[in-house]
Amino acid sequence: MRSALASLTLTLALACGLSAVAQELIKPSDTGIRSSFDAPNVVLRPKHLEGAPILLWMPGTNGEPSFTVPFLKTIAAQGYRVIGMEYDDTPAVSQICPRIPDSNCAAAFRSMRVYGPNLHGGPSADTKASPVENPVQESISARLVALLHELDKRHPNEGWAEYLDGEQPKWSRIAVSGQSQGAGMAAFIAKQHEVPRVILFSSPLDFQGNLRNPRFAPWLRDKSVTPLDRWYAVRNSREPFNDALTKSYPLLGVPADHIRVFSLDLPPQANAANPMVYHGINIHDMRYLPEWQFLFGNVNPN
Repeated sequence: MRSALASLTLTLALACGLSAVAQELIKPSDTGIRSSFDAPNVVLRPKHLEGAPILLWMPGTNGEPSFTVPFLKTIAAQGYRVIGMEYDDTPAVSQICPRIPDSNCAAAFRSMRVYGPNLHGGPSADTKASPVENPVQESISARLVALLHELDKRHPNEGWAEYLDGEQPKWSRIAVSGQSQGAGMAAFIAKQHEVPRVILFSSPLDFQGNLRNPRFAPWLRDKSVTPLDRWYAVRNSREPFNDALTKSYPLLGVPADHIRVFSLDLPPQANAANPMVYHGINIHDMRYLPEWQFLFGNVNPN
């Protein structure tokens, strides 16, 4: 009975929190970004939250922000302005770098995707060594800047320009999170910029060799500009990458009490025959809502 009451309380609280959230879909092409990765960005705009931080969400490989709208709405209910970002998410780092001998492959790959060529560099990163290419205009940073400009144009009284530092994101006002490859991008950003919070779902998995004996990318050990008490992470005890994640999270410096291990049985509609389902279920199963609330924290000033 107590569990049912707690669940009802959470549901009602979430419904109340979402009643003042506006949802908007904006394609990258609508902001001036020309790319084959043009699925809509998802923007959730809580009302009466001037000064609230942005939560930048980056999906995993072959993902799109619209696939996770219910999850993103729970984050908005925590008091964030939420941007689900469409970016160049194919191929994955883990599909390319394990077979490349250069230990800086993953850092160069992520630096290219986050900043574009020859910008900001990143820890231990030389984008000349990147196995992938994209112009500056298609980088995560440039996409975010273009979207913020577009939001400021559409909603001039909502203060979207306050999240810009010239033509760069003002990372001190932008929390970062993601699933799988997107979580690796969030971790890479948080290593180099002080962000309010970083929340990782089942990544980064940046290594050479194989998962049985991975040689992790050096950038995971680099000093974090974001204080370590702002780092949070999730792994699923049944996902194929669980053993590797138990090693990579401590390398990043994520505090042990900020790591959550999900382990519920799959819901009836899930395809239990595919073990990768456990890799993605962490952001789709609403039974994890109390854990999501812990991970993202309540930043609602009200």
